[in-house]
Amino acid sequence: MNSTEFLKRLRETVEDYIEGEESYSDDVQLEINTTDWSMDIADPENDLPNCDYYPILDLVKMSVEEPGKWEPDEEAIESIAAEYVFTDD
Repeated sequence: MNSTEFLKRLRETVEDYIEGEESYSDDVQLEINTTDWSMDIADPENDLPNCDYYPILDLVKMSVEEPGKWEPDEEAIESIAAEYVFTDD
């Protein structure tokens, strides 16, 4: 895993949330497993060891071009990615 791949996976997970947002509650979270770097959209009740959690709504913003639609918040996504250090870039 390198930082570029991590950022791509993070963005894809946020896009998966946007595509199926009606399937989730407003307090759903992004789950990052720091053991294998897998990511998932998780119930806010989850608190698994070796996992970090971020509110998914902090990673989206309203689209300017399509009012009423979510889009990934690139700045917020990059901010989370910056919290992790990968040595194999």
